[in-house]
Amino acid sequence: MCPHERGEDPGAASRTAVRLCGLADGTVVCDALDRALERVEEEFLCASGERWGGVWRGIPVAALLDRPDVDVDPAATHVRVAADEYAVCVPIRTALGGVLAVEREGEPLPPARRPRFVAPVDAGRTVRGVRELRFLRLGPGEEPRDYEELGY
Repeated sequence: MCPHERGEDPGAASRTAVRLCGLADGTVVCDALDRALERVEEEFLCASGERWGGVWRGIPVAALLDRPDVDVDPAATHVRVAADEYAVCVPIRTALGGVLAVEREGEPLPPARRPRFVAPVDAGRTVRGVRELRFLRLGPGEEPRDYEELGY
């Protein structure tokens, strides 16, 4: 659970924190990294059936690993990207090519949808309201889908 979810910081409700765990350790407050935002153009079909696209701005997932306050085990093979009741498990290479978007078409995403994991993934595999990136090492016989909560 992120510190703002435990109620430790009264001003945290307006910030967007993402916890890194599993084979990683750290918490990133996305709103504090405004200078690190990267622009990407991506379109995808959401699990809701809506098509989303356009210009997104967000923090590159790869940039999170370069922070001195974040430690990630190099043995990680997958990342479980999770919101409150939705999670996907993607290869680490896919995750590192994505961003945690805080804006779309120049407008901030609503707090409940921020940040949104945006990457070149199949339909229904982006995640809005990301709260956790769990770095995993899956063995050859393990299925990434066993770590997902897709709600359908």
